[in-house]
Amino acid sequence: MPKVVDHEKRREFVGEALWRVIGRKGLGGATVREIATEAGFSTGVLAHYFPGKDDLILFALNLASERTRSRMKRRSEQYDGIDAIRAVLMEGLPLDPVRREEWRVWISFWGKALESPKLMAEQKDRYRQWRTFIAELVETAQRSGEIDASLEACEIASQLLAVVDGLGIQAMYEHRAMSGKRIRSILDLVLVQLSSPDA
Repeated sequence: MPKVVDHEKRREFVGEALWRVIGRKGLGGATVREIATEAGFSTGVLAHYFPGKDDLILFALNLASERTRSRMKRRSEQYDGIDAIRAVLMEGLPLDPVRREEWRVWISFWGKALESPKLMAEQKDRYRQWRTFIAELVETAQRSGEIDASLEACEIASQLLAVVDGLGIQAMYEHRAMSGKRIRSILDLVLVQLSSPDA
């Protein structure tokens, strides 16, 4: 009886292999051969699933983004108002080995996206989705009176994304100094400035 292959699982396995190679060697050192070796497949198997290296990079990025989105969605459903915003933003920061691995992929991707219109378009779309999600949480907090309703939700979301990007980069380079406790404290300073005067 022929072996049944779960092609989507295999693609995810290859994407995770790319994450690990990027973690060790950076995106520049992530050759197709190196990725195939890490995944335990031949380069031919990789070519079957991914026509080019950019396709594999894009898949790995989307895989990391989708897993992060799923975690954020779960977190947003556990809290209300500003607490939901805080929980979601904290989930997007590199505060454990899994999230640091995801951030290594994103940081590597940022540089590569500057050279590739296809990857740049994906990066813009990822930010658009991320900004929309945060803006929706902000609007919910405004309706409950926790955040000043006179502020523009999309602008707040853009500011919060900028804060998360900055904190994330610092945490990647100084993860001992930028502890989860310190990051939360900085984030709370930002969030308190959004509070409604009546809250």
